[in-house]
Amino acid sequence: PGGVQLEVGIQTFDAATSANISRRQNVTRLEDNLRYLRAETGVHIHADLIVGLPGEDLETFGRGFDRLVALGPQEIQVGILKRLRGTPIVRHDQEWEMVYSPAPPYEILRNRLLDFPTIQRLRAFARFWDLVGNSGHFRETVPLLWADGGSAFAGFLTFSDWVTARLGRRHSIALVQLAEVLFRFLTEVRGGDREGVGAVLARDWHRQSGRERLPFLDAEPLAPAAQRRAAKRQARHLA
Repeated sequence: PGGVQLEVGIQTFDAATSANISRRQNVTRLEDNLRYLRAETGVHIHADLIVGLPGEDLETFGRGFDRLVALGPQEIQVGILKRLRGTPIVRHDQEWEMVYSPAPPYEILRNRLLDFPTIQRLRAFARFWDLVGNSGHFRETVPLLWADGGSAFAGFLTFSDWVTARLGRRHSIALVQLAEVLFRFLTEVRGGDREGVGAVLARDWHRQSGRERLPFLDAEPLAPAAQRRAAKRQARHLA
């Protein structure tokens, strides 16, 4: 554990989208392999999905995200499609009405299935997922966003929309502020029990030693002894 990281480029689970980008992928075998790695090894898995691929709409992307969350990789990178000069993706420009930024890194702005506001929502989703979901700081708290058995994608997208409206920015957000907005959303918007949510959040917060107390919580447990360190970010995902 903490010694090996695998980068798994999934990009999409949607069969029609995979065909559009000439990506041959045995999804059943992929899922079996990921389950084996998670159950039988200590390998850290960093898997990716791409927003804006030709043929992928919000619904199919959401289903793919839910499918990947269920497989349990430690990190899911949500990337925005980029138009690199000379790559085959350009052949889809006309049919799928692909419009890219003229400035590097040439990210998708809209296409036939995802308009500009939707791409911007998913851009915010990707940013907050990286800060909250991937970072390992809140690994017990984040699943509370879909603890009612609903879609992980829908639950986190609602949280992302709320944070975007509340803070008005996606950058320069202190870790303690991220903890607070997560607590406020789960208790004030989702109606979670303050004591229960606070206990879970406090465990996450103090998993790394030396952190200050969270001022918005009524009471917190004492910080545990420092966890053995692997690579700094990977260590946060270890049990």
